[in-house]
Amino acid sequence: MALRLQKSKKEKPHPMKIQFYTILFAITSLLLASCSSGKKALKHGQYDAAVIQAVARLKQKPTHQKATTTLREAYPLALQYHMDRIKTMNLGNDNIRYESIITEYEALNNLYDNIQICPAAKKIVTAQRFTVELNETKLKAAELHYALGQKYLAKQNKNDAKIAYNEFERASHLMQGNFKDCDAKMKEAMDWAVTKVIVLPVEVHSNSLKMSNDYFQNKIIQYLYEHRVSKFVEFYSEADAKKSNTRIDEIIDLSFDDFVVGQLTIEKLQREITNDSVLVGETKVYIAETKRDTVVKVYGKAKATLFVTRRILESKGVLDMKIVDKNTNTVIQNEKMPGAYTWVNQYGYYQGDVKALKPADLELTKGYEMSPPPPQDLFVAFTQPIFTQLISRINQRYSGY
Repeated sequence: MALRLQKSKKEKPHPMKIQFYTILFAITSLLLASCSSGKKALKHGQYDAAVIQAVARLKQKPTHQKATTTLREAYPLALQYHMDRIKTMNLGNDNIRYESIITEYEALNNLYDNIQICPAAKKIVTAQRFTVELNETKLKAAELHYALGQKYLAKQNKNDAKIAYNEFERASHLMQGNFKDCDAKMKEAMDWAVTKVIVLPVEVHSNSLKMSNDYFQNKIIQYLYEHRVSKFVEFYSEADAKKSNTRIDEIIDLSFDDFVVGQLTIEKLQREITNDSVLVGETKVYIAETKRDTVVKVYGKAKATLFVTRRILESKGVLDMKIVDKNTNTVIQNEKMPGAYTWVNQYGYYQGDVKALKPADLELTKGYEMSPPPPQDLFVAFTQPIFTQLISRINQRYSGY
């Protein structure tokens, strides 16, 4: 008798177990870090980390010798490291040098704050806070970006106005929204920078589909209003553009090249079905070996003819999108986007033995002739994939503005 050795399958860990071990690992890592004196970080030249770890250890045990030694060595090195970087950055002339210096001062102030809330650490080192220097550097940065904004705004073109807007915005942010006339300058720059786009209504010459077409149009406008593609692009409906008498830079002209709603096709199908394994009864069979009668099942063949009616309603169309430069009246982009929707109603009946039918065939015989959706609903259905394509194309074009 042969024995088959079956390799046992390794069970996959339950997701809850994975989550538990992940959390446990994170907690363990934090505990190990909090128990560290910072000596290892100091050895690797990570002076800020060494200070913070040493302070954390001194909070737990104010007399911890290794943490005391580490803090006494690490803080002067961290201070010197950041001051050297600040000195080097002050010699540069790039437009973001002051932001880099701000980062260094903030790192030093963070060390000061950590030390100040640990009485044991305050006794070991005298930390310095650079509030005045930090504020002076922020002011220098704001002045620099404001001047750059003025420079680019004076060029009075879209691309430079975008740069100007970003410079004024950065200056305002550095001074927490209260710097000179940045708000007014940002508005002026935005007026130059923004591209204003009108979305013309889609023309459909059908009274019965007007409501659905309006829904399609409003859906486009609503999406563009609610999902800003770029802060330098504004979309308008034709009505809103006229109402506000706004300047228009580009036009999105939409029209259906061709569409059909509810084109009906009827198919009549007939299929012969045979089932060779139909239970037709039972019989007794005498088994000589056991000298007993045994009941066995008797199988036979069943036949049926299935008649199926398929009613297919097709709706499809192609939307033509043209993006036109309003000033030059030239076509910038032209694309065609197809969409389709198929409604199917099928039902049937059979002749012959029901035992020949498979479950799917039997289900068909329970069907019945249904009323098709109204044309308005079919129009909405086939324009859904068109809407998705249209929004994708608009995002692709204007996201880089």
